[in-house]
Amino acid sequence: MIQTNRLHISYSKLSDLNDIYEYVSNKEVMKYEREDYPTLESYRKVLTYLVDHNLLYSIRIKDNNKVIGHIYLGKTDPNINNEYNLGYILNPTYHNKGYCSEASKAVIDYGFKVLNANRIIAACNPTNIPSWKVMENIGLKKEGLFKKRFFIRNDEQGKPVFTDEVMYGLQVDEWVIDENTIIEL
Repeated sequence: MIQTNRLHISYSKLSDLNDIYEYVSNKEVMKYEREDYPTLESYRKVLTYLVDHNLLYSIRIKDNNKVIGHIYLGKTDPNINNEYNLGYILNPTYHNKGYCSEASKAVIDYGFKVLNANRIIAACNPTNIPSWKVMENIGLKKEGLFKKRFFIRNDEQGKPVFTDEVMYGLQVDEWVIDENTIIEL
């Protein structure tokens, strides 16, 4: 478990399904994501995979067991680069309170301190302003803009829709570990 001043962050569990589905079923929340989940069962399959592979971390406010968001941290390929991809989604009820930045910084601390990551990267659609603002707020550096790189989904005619992608990253020697973050192994 990872603790910050206000949050508990731990590997997601299948028992988190209802709380997570509350926001991943929201089309506005998922408009920049590849998938949408019209039913609880459609997301249960995805969550099962993420839980089985310890790729998803649930965010909870201290003294509250409700999942308010989640963070993905997965190793990129090839593994030898020891690079991790960071992603996050927060329930809109908890937007604009600094929770996403606080949780992301703590997970980055975990990535560098415990997983011995060399780099952590994150990417989003450049029109997803709140997402790249979190990236900049937590200290990731803009590394590039890729045109029509990210496959989002197929359009009504079945043709693939690609969007631009802005990439951020940070190397271990550029990061200062927050000594207030508590990581319990």
